[in-house]
Amino acid sequence: MYKAIISLLAAMLSLSAVAADKKPASAAAEPGSSYSLFDNIVKFHAPADWPVILKKTEGLPQFIAFQVKDPADQGSGESSQVSVEAKLLNDSSIFQALVNAATDKAKQTPGYEQREEGVDATTLRYFGRNGKTRYEYRETWYLDSKIFIHVRCSRPVLAATTPAWTSAYEQGCAQIMRTIRQH
Repeated sequence: MYKAIISLLAAMLSLSAVAADKKPASAAAEPGSSYSLFDNIVKFHAPADWPVILKKTEGLPQFIAFQVKDPADQGSGESSQVSVEAKLLNDSSIFQALVNAATDKAKQTPGYEQREEGVDATTLRYFGRNGKTRYEYRETWYLDSKIFIHVRCSRPVLAATTPAWTSAYEQGCAQIMRTIRQH
């Protein structure tokens, strides 16, 4: 049944693409590696130097997780990760309830502190503790037809992390979030 729904959604997306008769110009020029979930219904780009550490592209849910290597992580036991998870919903009207539940769960993170700068209405940015280490989190949720999409970027806040690495990490997270919205 899920394959039939996915096929139907793919056909509907194909028809809408034909009707539009063109892709967004920025989608064709996006750097990095291309990824997809749900038979190319959910598509996005990620930096090419972010290795995939976990991937499940069949069944429910589907996800791809990346490890983002920060030289400051080495030997610390900590790591920066970015994940994209997609779930097929039976009823898209529960989207907001799922977002609210995820937001409430994030607020239960030990040491939760909402980030004030660099925040927009569609992204939850906060700090929290993972063990003894302070982490920065960036999460957003999308609904594409009946597919619930969650993007989560998490990184340890380490004194040795350089501003250049932090900037590249922020740009990579933004790239994933931006390119998912284009499709």
